[in-house]
Amino acid sequence: MAPLAGLSDAHAILLATHLCASGDVTTLPALQAQYPHCFPLERLLRIILTFLPESTEPSSYVPVLQQLNGSSRSAPVDREVDTSAVKDLSETAARKRVRRLRLRPLKRQDEEEEVQSADLLTQFLIHRAYLIDTETALQPLILNLLRPFYEQRPILRTWLISSLLPALRLNYEYYTNRDETLSLETLELMDDQTAVNVLLSITGSKGNNMDLVNNLRGLVGPWLYGSIRSKRRRLNETARQNSISFIQGTPKPQSTDLAGWEYVNEWLLSRSLVDHHSVVAAFTNWSGPDDIDLGGYDENGRQITPDQANELLNRYGQAGLSVIYAHADSSHAALDGSFEIVARVTKLLGLEEFSYLNSFHSALPSVDYDTERISSTSRASLLQNALLAHENPLTQPSPSSIAFLSALLLSLRILTQLGHLLPCRSAANICLHSSDEIQSAELKSVVSSAIKQQQSKQDWQLVRHQLLWLRDWQADHLDNGWDEPSTHHGLFWRISRDTVETEILKALLGAREYQLAVDLYTQSDSPLNTSQVETAVVEAIFTVYDNASNGNRTRGGMKRAYEILQTFQPHFQASIQLKQINSLIAATHALSFYSLTLQHGVPFEPVSIRVHNDPLSLVEKVLHQNVKSYTKLDDLLFIGRNLVKAGLATKSASSETEDQASQEYLSQEDAIVTAERRITSLAISSALDSNDFGTAYSYILTRLTPPSMLPISSPLLSAPTFPDDISWRAVYNAGRYRPASPNTSASLQSQISHLSQRMELLSLALALVPSPDPLPEILGAWRRCDEEISSLRAREQQEEDIWDDKGDRLSTVPGGFGPTDSERDAFDTAQQRAARRARARAAMPHSHPHEAPMGLFEVARGAAMALHKNAFPLRGAAGASRAPASAEQGEDGRPLSPEQGEGRVRKRDMVSNMVTGGLASGIGWVLGAEPVNR
Repeated sequence: MAPLAGLSDAHAILLATHLCASGDVTTLPALQAQYPHCFPLERLLRIILTFLPESTEPSSYVPVLQQLNGSSRSAPVDREVDTSAVKDLSETAARKRVRRLRLRPLKRQDEEEEVQSADLLTQFLIHRAYLIDTETALQPLILNLLRPFYEQRPILRTWLISSLLPALRLNYEYYTNRDETLSLETLELMDDQTAVNVLLSITGSKGNNMDLVNNLRGLVGPWLYGSIRSKRRRLNETARQNSISFIQGTPKPQSTDLAGWEYVNEWLLSRSLVDHHSVVAAFTNWSGPDDIDLGGYDENGRQITPDQANELLNRYGQAGLSVIYAHADSSHAALDGSFEIVARVTKLLGLEEFSYLNSFHSALPSVDYDTERISSTSRASLLQNALLAHENPLTQPSPSSIAFLSALLLSLRILTQLGHLLPCRSAANICLHSSDEIQSAELKSVVSSAIKQQQSKQDWQLVRHQLLWLRDWQADHLDNGWDEPSTHHGLFWRISRDTVETEILKALLGAREYQLAVDLYTQSDSPLNTSQVETAVVEAIFTVYDNASNGNRTRGGMKRAYEILQTFQPHFQASIQLKQINSLIAATHALSFYSLTLQHGVPFEPVSIRVHNDPLSLVEKVLHQNVKSYTKLDDLLFIGRNLVKAGLATKSASSETEDQASQEYLSQEDAIVTAERRITSLAISSALDSNDFGTAYSYILTRLTPPSMLPISSPLLSAPTFPDDISWRAVYNAGRYRPASPNTSASLQSQISHLSQRMELLSLALALVPSPDPLPEILGAWRRCDEEISSLRAREQQEEDIWDDKGDRLSTVPGGFGPTDSERDAFDTAQQRAARRARARAAMPHSHPHEAPMGLFEVARGAAMALHKNAFPLRGAAGASRAPASAEQGEDGRPLSPEQGEGRVRKRDMVSNMVTGGLASGIGWVLGAEPVNR
């Protein structure tokens, strides 16, 4: 074809640029045919690349490109070319404009090696694609541009699939509502790890679980299809040198065609910690690296060897197992997701026969796995950065790892049913790396959760079977002895069988399954021996006892403790511990009827008895905090006796002055007597604090009087085989009692009677005191009472004398009437009493000043024997009625004559004279000095 008329080469070049700028490129093939020396293919492609607007529809110039490249079979169309745009230019102007043209090169800067060595049209198409994306962001135009050419150009196909396809799907298909679009330039600057993080982290606003699956299949899959590209390898190598290995103890991933999938596995593992549900959906719906969507642009898919495919699939399966171990959630949903992942992984890898999760029958399986290999792992192997290690036995898919993990998940399902939620990693640590103490503590926690989780119709036979299965993961449990660790490694394999059975027994008692517990553990075929059952029962009782908030055995924890005791005591009638518990519950129940508050306002609870170093002191608190509670002495003694029978440590009154460790060991009988004396003493003190001397006096007469002074005896009053440092204190305190508010209107007779009772108590204290140290104090109190009563007697005598004188005067009044017969009798009686008192005073021992008084204990014994006869009217000794105070009586009950009464001395006067004489002769002599007559 001849050149156009009047157009030089410069004009032709300018015309070509004009045609491209105007979007009319259909005449370019004709122009090239007329000026072939001016338009080699590279120059013409550069002109099109430079001047054709990027928004031009590719369909308008793709045929031109095909013609220019010679790939089109159609001949160039001979059409007239419009030269009006350049024909008026001079040659000089045309040349000047040509020299100012700046045509884009076909090769982009920092272009891949493959593209640099490719044909001109390939270079043009890739450069044109970037220009379209940069200038218009209309990426679908790029796809229309490349479609006619990619099949014959592998480089172009790889670029289309690995770069253009992910961008198109991300911006125009998957996430059309995103404000920002991902450009090809940005995507091309990413290494594999960055691209994986970006492409997988983009999710829809609705959080559709299939988003991640689509991203794996349609974005990451095509992107990693281009891992063989040189630029990608260069970026990956740079990133690898600047990064730290994610997996502990393993080298960094090499820049191979398959290295990018390692980042996918790492991302899935990390993502599962924050979005477990979507990752589970990914493993459930995505079949791994082979499951990628290349858009139909490569029908053969990736060209990798079978060994590489198996390696990728195994690594993907290891990521799934790692997700299960890494997740810290212990919810039902998380456990269900773990089941789904194991099912999917075993199906993909053909390991379904080694999984125990496929069994749909209710019977628990017997689990077999390589215990030596699995147990060789350390705690570090369960850390996140070690789970994907190639040689990690727990996560590397194998028959043993699948069997072990499936057994763990079955265990977690059982624990969840029992109300004990536990993450998979924690369960693995318990099984593989915990001591028997830790496993035992975890088992107790499981049992406690089962009791709290129990339902009204829970099958505790099944619960027992499940707990036994958790121990060794075996269907039958006859493989080892009761007290030996299991030969099979289950969740609690370090715990002996009898320990598990003991915890099950406690669980049954905690769940109030008393009859089932009796049927299982008290029969001849019981899995536990008698002592083990008894110990478990005692611990169960104390557990509910210590947690009880009220001591009443008909309510709450005390009721449950009492029920357990009543259930098992018939089967352990010789059990000392159960007898002690029975006494403890009886004492606690009795205490519950009193108001009792401990220090700092803490209300009384049953556990306070067991932790108290001196439980009997609680009785003292009861007396202080409950008005008139001292009147219920029998109830308080009942509490004290049961506290002693319960085997609780008590502190006697002597511990106030004597170290507890130095006290002599007491038998239970002696301890009961001591406790009763102590409580009686506390009741007497409480009565005195309430100004109730009569009750205190009565308690002393009936509870603390020695048998030598009484016609009958009782255990409390029997002669002690150990020092009694309690009774004499109570008697002494009562003997020196003075009312807080004395009754000034009381008659002399009532005051004398009160002092007489106090002196009697002080005399009894002399008989009870076990050592001579307190004697001076007692004797001093006795003497003060004696002086006071002598004064009152003198006042009484003075009043009587005044009355007598008054009577005498009345009898001698002139004109008066003489005394009546009754007055004469009264006067005669008064005279007899006066004479008797004179004779008694004449017979006192101190009338012989040089005679030494009897020893101190002889004084006490003499006083006690004298008191034994009729000193205590409330005792009614020998049942005889007392004679009138105005006359002495003989053995026949008749009044004695003055002559017969001369040999009898009133007991108060006798003890008074002995004490007075002793004090007059010096207290040291009374306490044991040699008599003066020796």
